Amino acid sequence: MRLLVKTATTFAILFAFLTVPSPGQSRGPSLAIDSRSFDFGSVPSDFRIIHIYKVRNTGDETLHISKLEPNCDCTSASIADTLIPPGGSSDLRLTFVTRDYYGTTSKKLAIRSNDAQNPVFEIEYLANIDYFHKLHTSDPKYLTFLQGQFDKPVKLINGASESIGYTLYKEPDTIFTIDRESGKINADGSEILNIAVNKNLRPGTFYTNFTVTYDTNPPLRLTIPVKVVRF
Repeated sequence: MRLLVKTATTFAILFAFLTVPSPGQSRGPSLAIDSRSFDFGSVPSDFRIIHIYKVRNTGDETLHISKLEPNCDCTSASIADTLIPPGGSSDLRLTFVTRDYYGTTSKKLAIRSNDAQNPVFEIEYLANIDYFHKLHTSDPKYLTFLQGQFDKPVKLINGASESIGYTLYKEPDTIFTIDRESGKINADGSEILNIAVNKNLRPGTFYTNFTVTYDTNPPLRLTIPVKVVRF
């Protein structure tokens, strides 16, 4: 019995020694994303909304993104660079069309790569389509900028009996700017955001959005789609 225990222990030590990378040994590519899930909150139906994920390579060899696989036809995705060097990153742009959906919706996107430890990396996105809280909402619920239009207001509404704070998350693009990042709305009051479109946009149709998070318990979120048309 002692011989069997000693033999098993010897094999365990040998296996551990063989599987620990030696100094200078490559770890290979390693895919990482700051947040694997994004919640759009309340969004209107029949709109195109986007979110940009930052894909990082925390390994020591080039990461190759071979395929992006959404689990429904309502979603498309693209990545700026399919080859990401060690320590580098690339923007993954996900587009979700809310047509034909209502209520709480959850979808996933699979990222296939040469990361041996995680060859299929899944990210998730959620939305509550065409459902808006009665006390905490916005007016309008979406923005369209036609040719020659550059500035529009959005009213954030607090119908509760106490003041409430909020924060804004803007997708990292240069299509438009907002005049603040956070604020506070008085009880049964409202606050105006000023949305200004970049005047140097090339001709085309651009889709983006921004997300408002109200400091309720639990937090309430809503995403306001923004469409810009330029000739």
